This record gives sequence, structure tokens and C-alpha cells, in this order.
Amino acid sequence: MRLKGLWIGLAAVAAASCLAACSGGSSVTKTGDTTAASGTKETAKTDGPKGEESTKKTMDSESGGETAIKFGIHVADPEHQESVTYKIVEAFNEKYKGKYRVEFEAAEKSAHDTSLKLKAADGTLPEIFWLDSASGPEYAEAGYLLDLSGFLSQYPEVDKALDTSVKEAFQDKIQYGLPYQCNVEGFFYNKEAFKKAGVQEPVNGTTYEELLEMIPKFQAAGITPVAQGSTDAYAVWGFLAAMDRYGYSDYIHDILDGKEMFSNENMIKFFEKLEELGKKGAFPSNMSTLSYFDAKTNFEAGTAAMLNTGAWDCAELDEKMGDQIGFWWGPVFSDSSFEQKRAMKVPSAPICVSAKVAEDEKIEKAVYTFLEFYYSKDAAKISYEGSVFPATNYTGIEAADGQYALKAVMNAMKDNWESPAVQPDQILSSAVQTQLYDSMLGVMLGNYTPTEALDKLDKQLSYE
Repeated sequence: MRLKGLWIGLAAVAAASCLAACSGGSSVTKTGDTTAASGTKETAKTDGPKGEESTKKTMDSESGGETAIKFGIHVADPEHQESVTYKIVEAFNEKYKGKYRVEFEAAEKSAHDTSLKLKAADGTLPEIFWLDSASGPEYAEAGYLLDLSGFLSQYPEVDKALDTSVKEAFQDKIQYGLPYQCNVEGFFYNKEAFKKAGVQEPVNGTTYEELLEMIPKFQAAGITPVAQGSTDAYAVWGFLAAMDRYGYSDYIHDILDGKEMFSNENMIKFFEKLEELGKKGAFPSNMSTLSYFDAKTNFEAGTAAMLNTGAWDCAELDEKMGDQIGFWWGPVFSDSSFEQKRAMKVPSAPICVSAKVAEDEKIEKAVYTFLEFYYSKDAAKISYEGSVFPATNYTGIEAADGQYALKAVMNAMKDNWESPAVQPDQILSSAVQTQLYDSMLGVMLGNYTPTEALDKLDKQLSYE
């Protein structure tokens, strides 16, 4: 299995308790810190029958007649960091007040991921939880996740509202998850910066050669062509579609199965483009010290022409930049034989349900009722109001007049460029994923040659 290395390392931290609690002979391991973020609600962890009783009491938790279920989320402050999800949960709690209530179990991502591994092992997973895409198949194989095909068959309207492709993204013998939301990623651009530099705004189909021609014009105007940091290594979203235009999604599974290597002709061409952009001065001279948030601040201030990010930043960009914001899928490449009309509109990491939910009809009904609401048209409206693309395909929901960034993205989407089934980095194990980011940014910075960067990926994959 391509994710076989995911769990290695946890046994030294919690071997005794985890192995005692695991069912079906499967064990979960953990790397790194064992402490969940402060504010994360912990359930009782006791071995044997008493532990099972404690878990059941947690799952059957009721207060004032309301059946309470927990939603494990990957941020420490859902109200401000995932405000759309927070508002959907608040709307659900209001609609079902006195009957059902969803409570967040919140922690920043690394602590959330660590906590889930431990809770999976001792049987105390929250009823619903956000799960990193790379971990989904292994959780499913270990028997920790509920098959949601039963939910979809009971709620045909939800089944219809989720395109086949977004459901297939989270299938591995079972329907182990459903998309949290839809990620739309590319390059936002500052119209005023383009005007100041005398550069024509990019459109779907603008070429890589045309992008290179923009660079000296921006430099002459004192504008950084592409805002980019490197301390938040994951911030390479806009470049993922460009990588896919060199066929990544067509052969990545062959790479993971050992039939092909990262260091192949097409990937070398893509990495050579990243190297060239770096050498030409497309990125800030202090890129090595900048975070994604620093890069975004520079873009919003007008000192950079373009920002590699996703539609999740739409609301902030509206507030900071108003009608001066545009959106572009990124350059197409003449030296690639693969389809160039490729965008990046993909299901984000899945929402999963603990397999233990099936043991209690009352809890299962509460979870299903919440999922029905989460994937409803009412929830989709809340998403669009918050400038977030929902996973569902409801029509007739329009962006408001002041949602300039969202409208720009929706305009780019009108060309119906195809997207991969899954975000390219999310196919990989966490270790290979991390190396991909390091390799891409390392080439941009001039720290690695394309060949060195790809060799590092192949070496990391050999450890899996």
C-alpha cells in the first residue's frame, strides 16, 4: 500500500495503551509531539470494558435533551479560522435546538492530526472529523471509518448534489469520507499593478513565454512579479495546476507503484520552469525569509503583481483590494504534450465519520442529520456568502456585488477546464508531500537543481 509508512513511529510514545485498545489487530502509530493543542476536549481513555463504557457515554452525550456530537477540526479557532464551517454549525445548532447539537473539538493541524491517531487507537475518535487526504485510505483500511455509502443512499438529494468525481476522491473499497469543501487554486492578480507596469492582464491560455516577458516590466516598475514565501512550505497551490499540465495526474500512480520515477522527462521540464522563474527574478529577493502570510500582505499592499493562493482568500482580498482583484489559472506550456486546459478545482480533505457511530442509532441519526444539513443548499449559500466554494453542485446561487474575488474565480471557471480528481500533493504520504514542497521551493530559491530536487523525491519515496 502506498501509504504504508504513515503510522511508523508512534509505538514508542503510546504503544501499551494503543495496542490494548485497537480492534481487529490494527495499530496506529504517531510521530512527533504527543500533546494535543490546549482547548482540545479529551475523552476518557481507559483500557478494557471500563474504557468501552466511557467511550459509549461520550458518544451518547446529551444535555438538556439535545444529542451532542463532536466535530474534530484542524484549526484551533474555528470561529475565525474556518468561519464558514463555524457558521454552518451554528445554523445547524439553531435549526435543531433542543434535539441535536454539534460541538467543535478544535486544535491546530499538527496537534489535530496527532490527536486523531491516538484517538483512533483507543476508540475515542470524535463522531465527525476533518482528516488529511493522505491519511484517509489507511484509516479506512484499519476499520476506523464509517462507510458513508449508506448515508448517501438514505439521502438521495445529497448524493445528487455531490458530483461523482468528488465522491470517488474518497473511495477505497468503501466511501470513507465526503469533501469538506472545494479547493479552487491559482493566481490572483492586482489589476492596478498590471496597469502601472504596462502589462496586459493574463487570461486562461496566457503562455509561460508571455509570463517571462512580464517579469522585467514589473521589475522596472518596482513591483515583484509573484508574491511568494517559503517558510510555509505548503504554499505552492498555484503551481500545482502547472505541474499537472506536465501530466502529473496521468502518471503519479505509476510513480507510487514503482513503475515510474519522479525524475522523468516531464517533471524535469516542469522543475526547469520553476528554476527559470527564480533566476529571472519572478519571486521576492527575500523569499527565503517570507511566510505565505507575508507574501499575501505584500500582494495586498500593491508591491507584488500576483499571488499564488486559493479561493479561501477571496473574502480578505475583497476587503483589502476591492475591484482591483483578478484571477488566473496560471501559464500553459508549449513544450508539454499533455492537456493544457487544466485547472485546479478539487475536493479538499474529507470529512469522515467514526465507525463507532454505527453502534448507536441515536448518534448515527444525529450525525446523518448534520451531514444532510452540511451538504444542503442552505449550507451552500452560507459558503458562497463567506466566499468559499462548497463541495456541492447546487445552481442558482450568485455571488454578491461586493464579492469581486469570488466573481473573478467564477469567471475563470466558465471555460470549464478539466481538473484532477484529487489535489496533486494530497495523493502523497505526508513525508513525500513535505519533500515535494521542499523540492519545488528549493528549485525556486536556487538551492537545488531540478535533477537534485527530483532525486530527493525519489529517495523519499523509496523509504515508503
